[in-house]
Amino acid sequence: MVKTQILFGALIFAVSADAHHSPNLHFNRDDVVEISGTLAEVSWRNPHTTLVIETISESGQLETWVAETRAALQMMRTNLTPEIFQVGDELRLAGFRGRRNRTAMFVTNILLTDGSELIAENFTGLRWSNRLAGTALGEYQAEKIEGEESDPDTSIFRVWSRDGSILHPGIDETERALWIDEYPLTARAREAQASWDPVADNPYILCQNAMPAIMDQGFPLEFVQQGGTVFLHLEELDTVRRINVQPNASALTEGGGPLGHSVGHWESETFVVTTTNIDWPWFDQSGIPQDKLHLVERFTLSADGQSLGYELTATDPEIFTEPVVLTRRWIYVPGEEIRPYNCDWNREDL
Repeated sequence: MVKTQILFGALIFAVSADAHHSPNLHFNRDDVVEISGTLAEVSWRNPHTTLVIETISESGQLETWVAETRAALQMMRTNLTPEIFQVGDELRLAGFRGRRNRTAMFVTNILLTDGSELIAENFTGLRWSNRLAGTALGEYQAEKIEGEESDPDTSIFRVWSRDGSILHPGIDETERALWIDEYPLTARAREAQASWDPVADNPYILCQNAMPAIMDQGFPLEFVQQGGTVFLHLEELDTVRRINVQPNASALTEGGGPLGHSVGHWESETFVVTTTNIDWPWFDQSGIPQDKLHLVERFTLSADGQSLGYELTATDPEIFTEPVVLTRRWIYVPGEEIRPYNCDWNREDL
C-alpha cells in the first residue's frame, strides 16, 4: 500500500451553482486528495457506489477511507458491471476530500487493476491512463441511437434521457442541469439560506426529495397516460408524479405532499403542468426555502420528436422578488427504460 498524497492545485474543477447532495455537500472540491490502497469492501448501489479502501498514512498508520463514486445505474449505462471491483484489488483513487470526515472522499478517478480508468464524467477526464473503463455515456447513447431504425412514435409518452454527448469535465451541465447561479431572493429567503446546514438540513441524505428539486434528477424519466391521468415516472428515488388532465381538473386546491398537486393540459405540442400545495421546506439543495410555491412546467417536443425541452417557472412571493425560470432538456434514446433505483445512502461516516 502507498502513502496518501494531497494534491495542491493538481486538478482544476469548475464548481456548479447547484448543491448536489454528495459532491458539493459532504465533500470539498477545493481539497483534492489522491490515495492508493486495498479494496476492503464494495457496495454497488444508488445514488453512489461505495468503496472502503485501506491505506497506509504518512505517519505509517493503517487508515480506512470511505470513497463514494458514480451510481450503480450510471455504471450500468456505461457497460460496467459489479465485477470491475473485487475485494483485495489494489486501486488508485483521486477525488474530493470529505468536509467532516478527513478520510472520506468523492472519487472522480479510479485506476483499476487492468490498467483502465473509471471516471466520473461530469467532473474530470482521464488522469493516469489512456484507456477508459467501460464506455462514455455519450458513446453508449450514440450506439443505441445509430443501431435502431427511426421510431415512428414522436409523442411525449416515451422514455427520455439526459444527453451524455455534452458531458464536459468539471461541469455538472447534465448531471445537475436545472439550476441557475443567482436567484432574486427576498430578505426572508436570504436569511433562511444563510442558516442552512447542507448536511443536517438536507433530506436527500435520507433518500428523500420533492418538487421542484426532483426534476433536476440525472436519470431517465417516462410519461405514461392512463385515462385522464398522466404519470411521470422519474427513475431517481423511484418517483412517480401524478398529473390530472381530466376536464374537471382545473381546481388547484386538492392533494398536496412533497410532489404537490399537479394539473396538466396541452398547448399544441407542449404539455403544460401547474403544481401547487407542495408540502416541503426547501426549493433546492442550496438552502433556498419555499412557502407558497406555484410552479408552471412546459414540456415541449422538438420538431423531429427526438428531444424534449423543459421550462419551469416558479413564483413564491415570500421567497422570490420575481418569477424564476429554469430550463433543461432530455433526448430520446431507443431501448432505454426506467430501472429500479432502490436508494440506499445513509452513511454516517461521510
